[in-house]
Amino acid sequence: MILVKVRYNQDRIKEVTISGHSGYEEIGKDIVCSAVSTAMFVSLGLVEKVCPRYSFKSDEKKALMSLKIIETNEITDMVLDNLVDSLYSISCDYGDYLAIDYLR
Repeated sequence: MILVKVRYNQDRIKEVTISGHSGYEEIGKDIVCSAVSTAMFVSLGLVEKVCPRYSFKSDEKKALMSLKIIETNEITDMVLDNLVDSLYSISCDYGDYLAIDYLR
C-alpha cells in the first residue's frame, strides 16, 4: 500500500511524503503507482518554477518521495493543494492501495 503523509503548518501544507508500493499490479504495470508518481512529479515541476525555497528527496529503492516547502507563497500553496486533491481523488477510486494521513 502507498501511504501519503500530508503535514501542515497552520492551514498551509508544508510537506507531502509518499512511501511504499501500491501492490495493484506488478512493478512497471501498476497504474496506481504511476498516477501517484505523475501527480508528485508534475507538482514538483511547478514548485521548481514558483517556490522560493523547497526540498525534494526521492529514493526509488525505498519507494520514497518527499516534498518539503521551506518558504511558501500563494502559488505554491495552490500547487500543493492541487497535489493533495489529486492524491485524494486517486484514493477514492483505489482506496485499498492508497491511504492518506493528514497531520495537523
